[in-house]
Amino acid sequence: MLLYRAAQEGAFGRVTRFERGGITDALFVYLDGEPEPESVEALAAGYLARPWVCLTDAWESRIRERFQRAQVYVRTLMRPARRFSLPEQGPLPEGCRLAAMDEAAFNAHPFGHGANYPSYGAFQADGSGAVVWRDGEIVASASSFLSLDGEVELDVSTAEEYRGMGLATACAVAMLRDCAARGITVHWDAQNAASRRLAEKLGFAVDRVYPVYWVDAEEG
Repeated sequence: MLLYRAAQEGAFGRVTRFERGGITDALFVYLDGEPEPESVEALAAGYLARPWVCLTDAWESRIRERFQRAQVYVRTLMRPARRFSLPEQGPLPEGCRLAAMDEAAFNAHPFGHGANYPSYGAFQADGSGAVVWRDGEIVASASSFLSLDGEVELDVSTAEEYRGMGLATACAVAMLRDCAARGITVHWDAQNAASRRLAEKLGFAVDRVYPVYWVDAEEG
């Protein structure tokens, strides 16, 4: 998981270590090692209403025992790739225009994309992205969420009223073409079945399916 690795290397997020394990806050809250009274209480005090990912069976058991009303969601981690199966793109719906994420698009941070890069220059050097414009607004975007040592985490979003029109696919294909040409390894963590289907359509294979736990603040 690239987000977890980036945090461990001090490039993103924050790591709190305990005697036998740790809590890594890197968009998701990653729980590694063994749970201890101190780490479990720290989790309950500071990380409610956040997505928790257990990296060990010990944490999985403790979460199920301590937070019995936790909601459980399933995500699919795809295998990182540098080669893809990219279809030829047909025309977009009338009024829509596909473009690389240039400086204007980057500065708009559509759907939060690009926000983890200190500047457009840094994004140009290490990241990649593509957007669809319509009536002067970005209605879909695929972008690297962050970069680490020639690898990127892909994030793709479409405005609700424009979903089902192939815009996410168009953005992802354009971004992946750029990554393939530059030798960038792409990580894709699919949050739902639609994201997984798109990833598989573009040549990604499933690595594993894993649970994400969510505990509301009033249930901690």
